[in-house]
Amino acid sequence: MGKRKPVLLVLHPRHWASSDYGRQSGLDIHHVSIGGLVPRKLNGTPTFDGYAEAITPEGLRDLYTAAEKLHPDFFLFWLHAGFHAEHLHEVRERAPGTKMLFWFGNHRTRLAGNVTKIAKYISALFVNSKEPSQFKLYRDFGVQHVGTLYDGFDPAEVPLTEVNPTHDCFFAGESYLLAEKRNEVFKFPGTNLRREFVIAVSKRFNLACHAARKESWPFPTLKEVYHPHHTAAMRQAKITLNVNHFPEFRQAYTRRTIRSLFARRCHITLYIPGMEEDFTNHEHLVWFHTVEEGLELIQKYLKDDVARERIAQAGWKRACEKFTFKERLQDFERDLRRFYPGAFK
Repeated sequence: MGKRKPVLLVLHPRHWASSDYGRQSGLDIHHVSIGGLVPRKLNGTPTFDGYAEAITPEGLRDLYTAAEKLHPDFFLFWLHAGFHAEHLHEVRERAPGTKMLFWFGNHRTRLAGNVTKIAKYISALFVNSKEPSQFKLYRDFGVQHVGTLYDGFDPAEVPLTEVNPTHDCFFAGESYLLAEKRNEVFKFPGTNLRREFVIAVSKRFNLACHAARKESWPFPTLKEVYHPHHTAAMRQAKITLNVNHFPEFRQAYTRRTIRSLFARRCHITLYIPGMEEDFTNHEHLVWFHTVEEGLELIQKYLKDDVARERIAQAGWKRACEKFTFKERLQDFERDLRRFYPGAFK
């Protein structure tokens, strides 16, 4: 009889439970769709993205049933819309020994209210950077283990089709200038730089900018788009863009960075400290340090189709090597073995 694998219950990604690499891992992985089993809409936009799903009654029912039946060793969760401390409490009631693992995809310079409200349930927290100040922030607050867990992607899930781009550049996101006036928690160090850059791009190039709040930008925007349609939207542009809200954070790769590479378009981004450890500039992607340099690089690569497509292909290849859900599971299991060695004996 083989050794028992620790049981992991996940809300995202579903790929870990359904894949051969997941079944071959050192974990017995089970997935629950918190948003139910059919595509939903978020702000009127269709989504079947593990991040964007809002909770549903059937999703909560399936979660509680799985917790009670499996008594998992670990529960990895994302703060889906409507998912709060009371739901973690219900999971704990049904599976008292389960360790709650919080995958937090946002960066903060101070503790956010939604984190403090669930802190007493958290055994470990994962952020999408290697920024020491983020590790310290949560450890000082009492979280026992803090690790890095980036976004992933399944390239087979979204086959790329050849299209003739209709725009020069693609950007998806908010400027948060208005949001930070309403709530100090949204005061981000890179807000003004992002705003300056994206507005400048909109004036000089044909920009497709998707945003949840049209008032976020002083120019017309397109509706927010979610996976799997997000990839197709990015491929409508020759170049994808990124400016992190925390430009000093080390190796802070958000979904914007990773999913842009999987779209196989030339990605131009504000420099992220430490990214040379994972990418080569002008080979896998292109980075800049100032707004003017970024604009010049866009101009350069719009004129050079061969170089732009070479970078797009190399970036996609690097993403397939380092940023699929398979690699994320390997990273996650490595941290679990380090955090909880007794669970794997």
